[in-house]
Amino acid sequence: MTIINLRQNLDKLRIEKTIDETSFNQIIKSIDEIDVELLNKNSQIFELENKLNLVISEKIVVEQEKNILSQQITRLLSEKADLEKNIQTLQLQRPQIPSESLVATFMQSLDSMADKLDEPAARANYVISSMDVKLRTNLSIKDDKLQFQLPKPDDIIPPDNLSTIEFKIKSSPKELDISQYHEVPNLTGMNLDEAGYAINEAGFKQGTIHEKSSNSPQGMVIDQIPSARSLARPGTPVDITISKIINVEVPNVVGMDIDSGKLVITNSRLKVGEITERSSTSRPGTILNQSIEAGATALVGTPVDIVIAGREIVEVPELIGEQLNMAKFLIRSAKLVPGNIEKQVSTEKAGTVLHQDPPAGAEVIEGEPVNMVISVMETIKVPDITGKHVNDAMTILENNGFRIGRIIKRASSHSTGTILSQEPEAGTEVNSGTALDLVVANQDIEMIEGIGPERSSKLREIGINTINDLAAADTWTVGELVGRSTATKFISMAKLIEGTSQLGSLGIDRQSAEVLVKAGGIDSVDTLKNARVNELYNVCKEAIASGKVQVPADYSIKQDDVERWVKLAQ
Repeated sequence: MTIINLRQNLDKLRIEKTIDETSFNQIIKSIDEIDVELLNKNSQIFELENKLNLVISEKIVVEQEKNILSQQITRLLSEKADLEKNIQTLQLQRPQIPSESLVATFMQSLDSMADKLDEPAARANYVISSMDVKLRTNLSIKDDKLQFQLPKPDDIIPPDNLSTIEFKIKSSPKELDISQYHEVPNLTGMNLDEAGYAINEAGFKQGTIHEKSSNSPQGMVIDQIPSARSLARPGTPVDITISKIINVEVPNVVGMDIDSGKLVITNSRLKVGEITERSSTSRPGTILNQSIEAGATALVGTPVDIVIAGREIVEVPELIGEQLNMAKFLIRSAKLVPGNIEKQVSTEKAGTVLHQDPPAGAEVIEGEPVNMVISVMETIKVPDITGKHVNDAMTILENNGFRIGRIIKRASSHSTGTILSQEPEAGTEVNSGTALDLVVANQDIEMIEGIGPERSSKLREIGINTINDLAAADTWTVGELVGRSTATKFISMAKLIEGTSQLGSLGIDRQSAEVLVKAGGIDSVDTLKNARVNELYNVCKEAIASGKVQVPADYSIKQDDVERWVKLAQ
């Protein structure tokens, strides 16, 4: 508000004439530069805050993933310890098998396997096929009986110290009877009660129930053994795996912007719930509150409602009577934005605010647009005053609401005071009171470069008063006063001015007129109308290329232009 007060105080000083307009404009320009710099700094700060929030959200996600990996490492280390314990137990055992029991032991094992496979509760009907067995063992004699001593897992025994005993076991194929088998139903997607009913209806019984974390709804069947549509004996137990929703820690999103907060919530396997706004001095979109306290645990997919900072209610400033730039500054300072700007013809200074919407003092939400109507001067068409005397032109301009701007004198064969050109051009739409710059002809021989007061005085004594007089003068006569070579130069320059002026009356621009006079010897309209287009064009083009006639770098002459000029002269 300090800058606003400073502007208003400066404006009062300007109105009270305490400070001149130039100083006022310089101070306002400096204040505008400072204000723009402050706005740029605030924009940079806002961008850095957004980047910081993004980094914080990414850090939270990384820490959550780190916790999950730590839990998995702990579980694997526990499993490793159990395996090492089992290996130690196996290493302590070193069984000895008598020779007469070896074959009987294999047979008993096979019979036991066959009995188990034939039980009604088996998942499917299996048939024992042939298999080869190689036993690496130590042979020893005890009580005149051959003993087989199995090595321990950690024994290091040379292969030559072990004997190899080979067994080949074969079985007869058994025909598989599936006539009494039933098809296992597909249980995936059912809840626990629905799955139990389907299992019983199909003639099976419910087996073991396992739980596994999943994004599926709590208690939904996500896997089964035997698989769906496989065959099994009636009464076979069907094991099922159901979904279990695990709990997660709720992250802290208060203070983040809305986009970063949403990302953190979804990355935490929660859902973004209802979003409401609350008036606050915090930056709009900043999260002020969350429905579940940070650090608490919640089920995966639980919605988290958040409250964000809404836009402030601000008061519309008084703009009527202010210039447009100041009005825009006051609008932005009030946390609003300039809206539509309409123009209205008025006697007020151009750019003055005539109306505003909403009106001053109205309370609106920050960021709302403020529309304005500003004053403009009535536009009128510039009259054509070329060819007129400067005194007559001044009267015409003043009567039509214009002002005289710069008056540039130019050597010309036209009468002194004749207007050669004007800016803006005739027919241009401009504001009332616009100043017109005029180029005025001057016949005074002193307009020719090199003719000063002394030489012009001598020339006037012999009756050479104007540029036209000099162009028509005899070189010998002028040469007696200023020297022959100087006289030739002055007369040539006078003829150039005279010829250029005549060609300019056809609408030929000054540069092209000089090229025609210098290169082509075209010093009058009569000479131009009798010229041959191709020859004149080639002469001018060669003179420019050779440097005989000096022209600006961007100047070029076209044959079509030459043809048009000749037709104008004719």
